[in-house]
Amino acid sequence: MRLEQLTFTRFLAAIIIVVFHFGLTIPPFTHPSISFLFSNVGVSYFFVLSGFVMIIAYSKSGKRIQPITYYKNRFARVYPVYLIALLFTIFMMWLCNIPVPKDALPYNFLMLQSWFPPYPMLINRTGWTLSVEVLFYLSFPFLFNRIYSRYKLSVVAIGILLFWLLSQLLSSYLQSTHWNLKNLPINHNLLYYFPPMHFNQFLIGNLFGILLLHTYDRFSRNWDWLVLLLLAVTAALLKYQIPNGNYHNGFLAILFGFIILVISLNNGLISRVCEHRIFVFLGEASFGIYILQIPVHEALYKITKPFYYTQPNNFFYVYLIVLTVIAAISYQFIETPLRKMIRKL
Repeated sequence: MRLEQLTFTRFLAAIIIVVFHFGLTIPPFTHPSISFLFSNVGVSYFFVLSGFVMIIAYSKSGKRIQPITYYKNRFARVYPVYLIALLFTIFMMWLCNIPVPKDALPYNFLMLQSWFPPYPMLINRTGWTLSVEVLFYLSFPFLFNRIYSRYKLSVVAIGILLFWLLSQLLSSYLQSTHWNLKNLPINHNLLYYFPPMHFNQFLIGNLFGILLLHTYDRFSRNWDWLVLLLLAVTAALLKYQIPNGNYHNGFLAILFGFIILVISLNNGLISRVCEHRIFVFLGEASFGIYILQIPVHEALYKITKPFYYTQPNNFFYVYLIVLTVIAAISYQFIETPLRKMIRKL
């Protein structure tokens, strides 16, 4: 089952994150009518989508997942460009006379930085999400072989929804008591970047992936209106945020799951547009856009510093174009060839 219409949503989520990091002071993103749309919830969407795609990708064979083969394929998918981004960032820090925290290097190279509170935001800051993905990847063969393949959908759904609810209660409690502000950055990093705090989002993605398998044949139709309605609900929740709802840690995960499910079931105009090969390619290159955003920004700033200070608006849009082009080149000529080579080993 190929769901090309979902691929472009990865590109949109990546751009939202880039704007959140670098463009909130740049028109039109400063306008009150849209500024609230650009937040860090794009990462939460990525985590839910990751869980969803894992189910779709590995359920089609009807076989048990072989852990070693699975881990090799996942490594081939994410590590080459992750390593390039990490080395690029280290080089830019050296070039800009920024001290490289040597104690953080082993954790970053092993994608373990988010497990240790002092390190998730050191060096290439966006790499913390890959440290979280490692937990997802390590757990998935067990979840797929021992739980999803053995238990009824109702049992799986109750277990996952209870886990999500408990995780949100914990996140909300810690956030509302300002626990995350004590002894910074340790508590803050544990609350927002510690991998188990995000596991609920991956599980929600798994659940909605299983739901798609149970509903695709009966409910595949034109759902354009429902896609737009769910996006409107999302926009409203971003503008009028629920007090103590930890959006960063999966508060919107179920809503994102429904959006992904409905887009997957949709065969209307929205999906047909998203299936265009250019949009699909941009979606495939989105991982590079996300993971390379910081070193590319620093490199462009270093090269064009006067341009950055005199024309910050134009600088940002040039940066977006350069970042997209570099990510596309990386996907076509680095990520894809290396992935194929590693999988053949």
